[in-house]
Parts: sequence; structure tokens; C-alpha cells
Amino acid sequence: MQKQALKIILPLLFIVASAQANTTESARSLPHADSLYTARQYTQAFELYDKIFSEGHYSPAMLLKMAYIQEALGHLGESLYYLNLYYLATDDSQALKKMEEVAAKNNLEGYETDETIKALAWLQEQYVNIAAALSAACVLLLAGMYFLYRREKSPVAPALGLIVFLALLFTHINFNLIPERAIVAKPNAYLMSGPSSGASVIAVIGEGHSLSVSGHQDVWLRVQWKDQEVYVRESVVRRVEL
Repeated sequence: MQKQALKIILPLLFIVASAQANTTESARSLPHADSLYTARQYTQAFELYDKIFSEGHYSPAMLLKMAYIQEALGHLGESLYYLNLYYLATDDSQALKKMEEVAAKNNLEGYETDETIKALAWLQEQYVNIAAALSAACVLLLAGMYFLYRREKSPVAPALGLIVFLALLFTHINFNLIPERAIVAKPNAYLMSGPSSGASVIAVIGEGHSLSVSGHQDVWLRVQWKDQEVYVRESVVRRVEL
């Protein structure tokens, strides 16, 4: 029995120790990468930043520096990808403004922020506050149900309200209101009518365009392009996710 327990515990301890070692190594590498960035050794700094990011670690400042390095190297798609990640991590409106300016300068699609998108972005910024408010409402309604029950009155009204607020809380926590996006990272990305290399070519677009992702099939992403549903190979885009 003890041997069986050890067979389970030891691998778990190894996994935990490995994760801690990776975190420690990343923590040591970040100041060195920052010093390289300050010394304008951008290529070397980016290599370290990229290694840290590939290990699942990042800071908003690091993502912003990665965006600026890629911009300086002339990699428009990669620069906008990291700028999108920075915005995803911080909800910084200045980053959104910067992306709009770059998009306008380079005639890029997918960066228009109408009132609906701005409203959704605001809701995303207020994620914690909204979750707290909905949770508080659920607690109050539950207390109201208990109060009515103790007074032998019908708790139907607060019960219905509780169901509604629980549904809103579940939706708020589990569903992202802002659609997932992917940034074209290659000079020539073929947009196809279907998830196949034999499908019709709808358009060939350059790097930097932002595409709204609505699905995934094998090596293809289903995306929106100028109000049309098309498919693009996942290998030519960078999905904006942390």
C-alpha cells in the first residue's frame, strides 16, 4: 500500500518541483532580458522574453517591450500580436488607441472599435466588480428567501430573481463577451471558402490584419473577413490568448 502511494506521490512532487524550478529560472531571466533591452540589444532581449513567455510566464511590461521590439524589426504582425496580448492583460485604452493608429496607417482590417465593442471592452475591464455585484445580489436574494420562509410567506419572487442573477453570474464567469481574435503573422495568408486546400481562395491578405475567430477544424480556423465567413490555416496566424 505504501509503495503504491509513493508511486503516486513522487511523480506529483517531481511535477511541482519542476514547475517551481521553471518559475525561478524565469524570475532570474527577466531582469537580464530587461537589462539587454535597456542596452538596446533588442534581438537578444527578445530571445529571452520569448523563452520566458513560452514557459507560461509574462508581465504586461514584458509584453509591451516585445511589441516594441517587433515593431522596430519591421514585423508588423508580430508587433500587433504582442500589443493585443498587452491589451488583453491590462485593458489599457492607450494600447487600443495605438493599435487603431497602426491599423489606419497600414490599412488593416479588424481594428474598428464601434460603440458595441467599446461597451464590451468596458464590461471586460469591470469584470471583477461586476462579478462581485452579481454575487452580492445572489446573497441578498438568498437572504430574502430565507426571511420570507421564516415568516411563512411565499419566496417565489426572490427565488426567480436568484435564478436570473445566478444565470447572469454563470454567463459572466464562463463566457468571454469579446470574441477571440487572431492576428495574421505571415506576409501572405490565404483565406479559403472552406477548411481545405482545395477550396476556393477568397482573398490573400498580408500580415497585421485582425480576424475574429468563430471556430476551429483540424488545422483551420473559421474567421470573419469583411462580414464573410472564411477559413485560414492556424499556422499563419497568432491567436490572441494568454
